[in-house]
Amino acid sequence: MEVDMVPSRHVLLMVCLVSSLTGGLIGSLVAPIRPVTAQDASPVAKVLSAEEFRLVDPSGQARAVLTFSSDGQPFLHFKDKNDVARISIGISSETGTSIRDVDGKTRVVLSVDDEGFPSLVVRDRNHQTNSFHPGQGKSHR
Repeated sequence: MEVDMVPSRHVLLMVCLVSSLTGGLIGSLVAPIRPVTAQDASPVAKVLSAEEFRLVDPSGQARAVLTFSSDGQPFLHFKDKNDVARISIGISSETGTSIRDVDGKTRVVLSVDDEGFPSLVVRDRNHQTNSFHPGQGKSHR
C-alpha cells in the first residue's frame, strides 16, 4: 500500500498563513517600527536680526524692503513690478505713510508730526492738494 505524501492545497495555504503571521509578530517584537527621517528638523529661530530685509518676487526683483533711512530711522517700502516705491511707512520728522501712483508721484500722506498732531494730505494728478489737520482744527485746499 502506497501513501500519498503530497499535502493538499488547503493545508499548504494554512501553513503559509500561520508562518506569515508568526513571522510578522516576532519581527515586530524584535525590531519595532520607528519613523525614519533623513535629518533632524532644524529648530525655528525665534529672533532674526539684520540691517535690511528684502522680499523678492520669483524673478529676484525686490518688491518690499525693510531698511533704515539716511537718518537711521526704520522704513518699509512696497514696490510695484516697475520698481516704483508705491507705499512707504516709516519714522522721520513726520512719522507716517505715503502712497504713490504708478508714476511714483505722492498722492496720499498720512502722518503725525513731532508734537503729535495728525494730518492727511491728498494730491490729485493736477497737483491740487487737500489737507486735513484735525488736531489743529485746520483744513486746507
